[in-house]
Amino acid sequence: MKYLIPVAVLLALCSCERNSPGSQEDSAAGVATPESVAAGKTPVILDKPLKGHVGRAGLYRLVRSGGVINDPSASTGKSVLKPVVELVRTTDRIPLIKGGQMYLQYRIWPLPAQTAYADLRRVLKHPAMTLPDGSVSTGSDYMIKGRVSSSQAIGYTGYGLDEDYELVEGDWVFEIWYQDRKLIEQTFTTYWPDEDEIAKLEPILALGNRAVGQNEPATGKPFSRFDWPRITVGGTRSPEPADQ
Repeated sequence: MKYLIPVAVLLALCSCERNSPGSQEDSAAGVATPESVAAGKTPVILDKPLKGHVGRAGLYRLVRSGGVINDPSASTGKSVLKPVVELVRTTDRIPLIKGGQMYLQYRIWPLPAQTAYADLRRVLKHPAMTLPDGSVSTGSDYMIKGRVSSSQAIGYTGYGLDEDYELVEGDWVFEIWYQDRKLIEQTFTTYWPDEDEIAKLEPILALGNRAVGQNEPATGKPFSRFDWPRITVGGTRSPEPADQ
């Protein structure tokens, strides 16, 4: 299942799909207002090619969340709202233990200093898993709005091993694209841990198993902070993104 709301990450410590379009707080300057959006601002056009960087990739645990909702765009058909996660270990090898979360931070730049957003494509390829309805999932592919602030877009994306059927061994490849360019790629390899590792990690990761409740998506939401001017690189305008 994926995350629909930006992920809050606890930095004190150096079955659901998660994605965060941005993790920075709003700044006082440059934030678009509903009035400026309604006035029809022209998208910001950039000529410089974008770059991407991966950081803080590893094993996380879920500390709390706003619950699980149905989401057809996710691998399992479920998403988690308002997650808060905590880094357990920096690694690209993820043990198959319920409650474990594989995450990475991504940074995309150079972007304008003003607050805006960029249409990004988030792709996940994972080993085949058989869902409760008998269908087989091998990944997901959907659009997100990458929030731009201070000339860059920073976000977290990942996947939580919350259900038995999600415990599949192999390579999980996360990608972030802008138009036809892949800017971010991170591979995690899941494996079956031995008894000693299970005994060590299960108590740490168990909190995530209790943090995911059931909820329904909010309706009639107020003005979204992502309703800002759209970034366009290379002088062409991409179509309006679908609501996520």
